[in-house]
Amino acid sequence: MGLVYHALGKRTEALDYYNQALPIWREVSDRSGEATTLNNMGLVYHALGKRTEALDYYNQALPIWREVSDRSGEATTLNNMGLVYHALGKRTEALDYYNQALSISREVGNRSGEAMTLNNIGGVYDDWGNRTEALNYYNQALPIQREVGDRSGEAMTLNNIGGVYDDWGNRTEALNYYNQALPIQREVGDRSGEAI
Repeated sequence: MGLVYHALGKRTEALDYYNQALPIWREVSDRSGEATTLNNMGLVYHALGKRTEALDYYNQALPIWREVSDRSGEATTLNNMGLVYHALGKRTEALDYYNQALSISREVGNRSGEAMTLNNIGGVYDDWGNRTEALNYYNQALPIQREVGDRSGEAMTLNNIGGVYDDWGNRTEALNYYNQALPIQREVGDRSGEAI
């Protein structure tokens, strides 16, 4: 229920359900459920712009993922930590977490996680103004997103590639990528991405 409320943008309600679930997971000693809930709470706090709280929950989830040997969960949380550091403008730290997540995602064959992290690494290089390196990572992410059917991720990466070409002053190529992203964003109902 927390996931649904979060998806609906009702973050207070999401946290309410997560706060109800967390002690139950602990009571029944379900460490994976506990780590998932902690990670999800971190996502809500990140969405609320409360970065310190988000990191606190991610830092609680991470050792549990390691304890239960859930490498995919570990990679997801590391990627989420990278997102927080990126949002804080701490790009070096973000890149460190992204690279850890990427290595694990590749190790366990999590192609969706790999693509998401490649796109995020591209974003760091983009923010640094290293458009060539950003494009390299975006171009690695795009075929994987298509392979796994991640339409939202595909649209985001197409938009990011368009942004690189736009920054380079190649408006025709930028428009080509934006025109590929737009119908996908409409298809998946990403109104924010559509507006961007």
